[in-house]
Amino acid sequence: MRFSSLRLWASVGILVIAAGMPYCAAAVGWAATQDETTITVRADVAVGVLASWIGCTILAITGAFWTWRSWRSRRQTVRA
Repeated sequence: MRFSSLRLWASVGILVIAAGMPYCAAAVGWAATQDETTITVRADVAVGVLASWIGCTILAITGAFWTWRSWRSRRQTVRA
């Protein structure tokens, strides 16, 4: 499998999202505490939410690149 393969990057994005999702659920449920001026989130939960955000970014970039590549190949096919 090539390093520039879209399937590889999509798989990486999905795996990173899957790794961070339990922490996202914890952030919504019980890991955040609040007082009058601040909201505090546990560090492991914050890292999990960040990991999910990175996974979503990887998937978005991969999807945009896949769309661009398929659009470009269709456009070149029509011209020929």
